[in-house]
Amino acid sequence: MMHTLKLDDMELTALITHLEGHNEVMCESRANSDSNPSETPDREEVLLNLVYEKAFTMGWDKHINPKVDFDLIKNQDRIYKY
Repeated sequence: MMHTLKLDDMELTALITHLEGHNEVMCESRANSDSNPSETPDREEVLLNLVYEKAFTMGWDKHINPKVDFDLIKNQDRIYKY
């Protein structure tokens, strides 16, 4: 079953930014683990990475398309200005 989210430009940028940060935290956590730093990612991490990949691909495709008014970097700057 497929589900659809309707996101505006800022919401898509916020989702991409959040998932990217969450991915970095999970990778660093695994890398700094005393028990087994080379352990494989758990199911949650894999699923979140799949969502991040889809969101980023959607955002990047819009970012590089000259016919679409979407700028990922400017949107991230607008988010962090608040």
